[in-house]
Amino acid sequence: MKNKFNFLLLILVMITFITNIINVKAEEKKVDVYLFYSQTCPHCKAEIKMLDELAKENNIIIVHKYEINDPENNRLFKKKAKELGASSSYVPFTIVGKNYFIGYSEFYTKQQIIDAINKELSIKNNDNNQNSNKIIKVPIIGKIEVKGVLLPVIAVIMGTLDGFNPCAMWILLFLISVLIGMKDKKRMWILGLTFIITSALMYTLVMIGWLKVVESLSWLRYVVACLAIIGGAFNLGTLIRKKNDGCEVIDDRKRKKIFIQIKKFTGEQKLILAVIGIMILAILVNLVELVCSSGLPLGFTQILAENEISKIGYFIYILIYIFFFMLDDIIVFVIAMLTLNLTGFSTKYGKISKIIGGIILIIIGILLIFNPKLLSFS
Repeated sequence: MKNKFNFLLLILVMITFITNIINVKAEEKKVDVYLFYSQTCPHCKAEIKMLDELAKENNIIIVHKYEINDPENNRLFKKKAKELGASSSYVPFTIVGKNYFIGYSEFYTKQQIIDAINKELSIKNNDNNQNSNKIIKVPIIGKIEVKGVLLPVIAVIMGTLDGFNPCAMWILLFLISVLIGMKDKKRMWILGLTFIITSALMYTLVMIGWLKVVESLSWLRYVVACLAIIGGAFNLGTLIRKKNDGCEVIDDRKRKKIFIQIKKFTGEQKLILAVIGIMILAILVNLVELVCSSGLPLGFTQILAENEISKIGYFIYILIYIFFFMLDDIIVFVIAMLTLNLTGFSTKYGKISKIIGGIILIIIGILLIFNPKLLSFS
């Protein structure tokens, strides 16, 4: 019950965080124009027509109209005029930001109002850029700054979800079960770490290579988007169709062959040959795991490509992803080596990671097609 509560809490934090991110990125700056007018004033009618046309052409302009014969509107008119140090004797009276205009003329005042609107929009955009470290609230955690935390958080979340991939975990567990039977602890550590390190290097090289490809070919964004949506739908569909949470890519016949190879490599008398064999196995397994992951590493590299980051920055974010991707393997291996007992993560975590991962992939795919700017956090 406690584990379920913790996982639901994690999902709540993730959903709230992502929602706030989208709201921050999607926020569009508006310019408010306040017009105080009289129904009997011909200049007021001319300005109303101009402002309505301007607002129709530009959805960033919001026109607020106040007819001064209404007592409440008249009080507001006098209050605003007093705040600006202006006379409240004449209409039309127009306010844009801290600027006000008394009267209206097509040849002079119109352009002044338009210039004031453009200036106000420019000021708001500059404020937005200067305050790009916008603070958002996350349940339990509290207030955090958006800029500088988004990509690392995404790397941690997607890497962790990818790490619960069952395709590599069961191979690692079988390898550990074979290693535990050895009397040579040094050999156990060397072969186990060889598998983990080779897996990490293999994944890193694939992600770096793919990043270079998607950076050079912008149209691949739509290919990645389609693959992300298909991969996410496959994840969710698999869980609906089947109760089995294991690897869908490797069948029993292939598993038996892999088991034989593991025993063969670990049984090599010469350590160097055993290490080479385990390295080859790790490379082949991770090629399969890339298929089983249903596009999480692919989606993450595309997110990186959407952001303007230095080459070192790209590498650091990929390393963060890889670290959390390998973290569950490292934990399982170290515990097994220290206790000589085999302990794995429950398949329910793999199932939950598939659900969350599937949803994230579908969201990424949709955003890549319709609004990729929402994935640009730098």
